[in-house]
Amino acid sequence: MPYTGKARSSLFSRRQPGGVYVVDDAMRHPGNVFFVDSGQTTTGADAVGYGRNPDKPFLTIDYAVGQCAASNGDVIYVLPGHAETVSAAAGLALDVIGISVIGVGRGSLQPTVTFDTDADADMDVDAADILVENIHFVANFADIVAMIDVNADDFTLRNCRFSQAAADMNALICVQDALAGGSDRITIEGCHAMMYDAANTHFVNFAGTGTGHIVRDNILMGDWGTMCIGGAGLTTYTTIIDNVIYNAAADNDSCINSAATSGICMRNLAGGGAAQANGITAAGLALAENYYGVAAEDLSALLEPVVT
Repeated sequence: MPYTGKARSSLFSRRQPGGVYVVDDAMRHPGNVFFVDSGQTTTGADAVGYGRNPDKPFLTIDYAVGQCAASNGDVIYVLPGHAETVSAAAGLALDVIGISVIGVGRGSLQPTVTFDTDADADMDVDAADILVENIHFVANFADIVAMIDVNADDFTLRNCRFSQAAADMNALICVQDALAGGSDRITIEGCHAMMYDAANTHFVNFAGTGTGHIVRDNILMGDWGTMCIGGAGLTTYTTIIDNVIYNAAADNDSCINSAATSGICMRNLAGGGAAQANGITAAGLALAENYYGVAAEDLSALLEPVVT
């Protein structure tokens, strides 16, 4: 059940020799603030009475989501070194409106969510206005259909990392708009992917007719046999800007291939392991300063602008 206490402040105290230290982050997060750390099995638990203090955290993001209140601005801080496994379809469901899931830690301490056991294992975004930030998503099963299924509007994915555990432990799609008809205003920014299995098809797949999507400032390296960014959806007001892409796939595969009917595609640098006939294709978008080349060779000599 969601937390129903009267306190909405993010105040918590940590008692240490020499005094009591209090942290108040309520100005940034006016709703409830919860903490998750899988490593604190002796002091933490997925139970009532935990999660409000980093010294007594919840153990899973999935449980913490269930304690959040809808449209309240609740935040889940995922602490350094946290590791969570998703082993079934919708094994992690973000289904509370307006929550934020924010990872704390960098490098090897960046919190991880690993998908295994089932090709349908995924994280579902089933409520609007959700933010996920600084989480490392790892594929650890053959041909996972999609790591993240977006089924709601206004989803933001920021500064996250995507990788696969081995060459054949992969995700066909990292992020897809799975809502019938399409979600609106999906934003993917500042993310880094290294997904090199030849079976992979997309980093992000916009299959529906949503509007207002933004894909910007990402570094995406992999082997996507259909396209890295794009999809067959007739989206509108789409923005694809300032991405660096390496797609090892060849022939008719693409770095960017968007069926969007309006929007912009600008300042993207893309390369392929071999020449791709559709390296950057986005006829419905305003194009400017996009460059594509065969990255297996000297990019400085081969990069040529994609003209409007």
